[in-house]
Amino acid sequence: MSGPRDLRRGRKPFEQPADKMDIVGAKSHFTQQRWGRGFALTIHRIGCPVETVLCETEAELNRRRRELSDSGLIGVNEVGR
Repeated sequence: MSGPRDLRRGRKPFEQPADKMDIVGAKSHFTQQRWGRGFALTIHRIGCPVETVLCETEAELNRRRRELSDSGLIGVNEVGR
C-alpha cells in the first residue's frame, strides 16, 4: 500500500469494538453461554421471539451451531468472556 489510509470515516480497520454485538448490529444472530454443566444457545431472529436451546454436551452444541450458521445466522461466542 502506498501512503496512509483514510481514517476519517470511522475507526481503524484493525480495531475491534469492545462489545461484539456492535459487529452484529440488527442481523439475526445467536450467542452461546455456559449454563450449569452444559451450554445455552440464545437465538435472535429478526421478527421472531428470542429462542433458547439447552445443550448438554459440546458435540450437541457444535451440531446446533453448525445448523444455525448454515441457515445464515451469525454466531457470537460468550463462553470465553
